[in-house]
Amino acid sequence: MNPNNTCSLIEDLLPLYVENLVSEKSKKEIEDHLKKCDRCSEILKSIKEENKLFLNEELLTKDINNNTEKEIKCIKNIKRKIVIKIITTMLITAITIIAIFGIYILSPYRFIKNEDGKLLLYNFNTGNIKQGLDSTNMLATYTIDDNEKKIDYSIIFTFDKNNVCINARTVISGYKENELINFKRTWENSVTVSNVKIEQQKLYINDNIYVGKEKENILESLKEYDAKIIEI
Repeated sequence: MNPNNTCSLIEDLLPLYVENLVSEKSKKEIEDHLKKCDRCSEILKSIKEENKLFLNEELLTKDINNNTEKEIKCIKNIKRKIVIKIITTMLITAITIIAIFGIYILSPYRFIKNEDGKLLLYNFNTGNIKQGLDSTNMLATYTIDDNEKKIDYSIIFTFDKNNVCINARTVISGYKENELINFKRTWENSVTVSNVKIEQQKLYINDNIYVGKEKENILESLKEYDAKIIEI
């Protein structure tokens, strides 16, 4: 066989030889030829280098794809956590607003301003705050200790033009439900208080002991409780 024809045949078989896809007989003939032919040996070397480069590129592509998939999963997890956190915050906020709104709606008592801009505690069910033509209002707040309980008092006073109290509505909070019920039963037949009600864990009473007293004397008696006074 012509040497050039032999080289041409071997050259065509080299890619299969590299992949180990030739028969044992062909393999031996190729190897015998390579021992004697520098040109075909160089071609074999070139083919192996190209294959090696291809394999490296393939591995690199796989690594890149794997890393990309991991990054995508990580981003999705972060987004999911952010969305859950936002939804949770929105739910908590909504529940809080609904709770506050519900308490406000359920209770008939409101601090409102009259036509003169004066603030008073008003019961929309009974309209129990008395008010004269020239009345003024004052809010007193203080806290007492009752058997290691912190009890909050808020009293809104209405005074006539001579600074004489014509109404005092007290709101008491800090007691348990059963304690409030006991107070209500005790005070329902009392002459010192009237219009006793329990609303939203608070006791509401008209404190008649202040009615008819001058504002100066009431302020003096409130000093005992270190009350905070707000003129309204």
